[in-house]
Amino acid sequence: MRNSTIFKLIVALILCCCATLGVQATPTQEEVFKSISENMSSGGESSGKTTMAIIMGSIGLILVLALYSSREKRQASPKAVNHHGKLLKELSKSLSLRRSEIKQLQILAQGEKDAGLPIESPLVFLICPSTLAAAMRADRVKVDRKVIAGLARKLGIISGR
Repeated sequence: MRNSTIFKLIVALILCCCATLGVQATPTQEEVFKSISENMSSGGESSGKTTMAIIMGSIGLILVLALYSSREKRQASPKAVNHHGKLLKELSKSLSLRRSEIKQLQILAQGEKDAGLPIESPLVFLICPSTLAAAMRADRVKVDRKVIAGLARKLGIISGR
């Protein structure tokens, strides 16, 4: 992608340089006077309009190339998931958790938070199963032990029967 962007910028610069090639020639004094007299008699507006059109066209071309390259960059990057509810939903799908298991984790997380521990979300228990085991041992809130035991088996904290 970067090679195509660099190529586009080089093409735009070449077009801008080609538009100014006629300006770099050194005219003689007679040519200058002749040009001034012709411009004075014709009003001088046609060359100004041409120059302005070339400048505006060059700026437009550069803007179109810049927008096109930024559009390519936007499509390449995936969107970030920064919402803990969405992340919990994705994890529950990948671990095939039931709604009752998620509810029990939320109750357990609230009990740990009320006890003054820095657990803000049930995601902590899914990411670090040792905190789930410690919370179960502490027995701060009343949760359904069968549901939590099934969840612990899924996470691999305890062995299955």
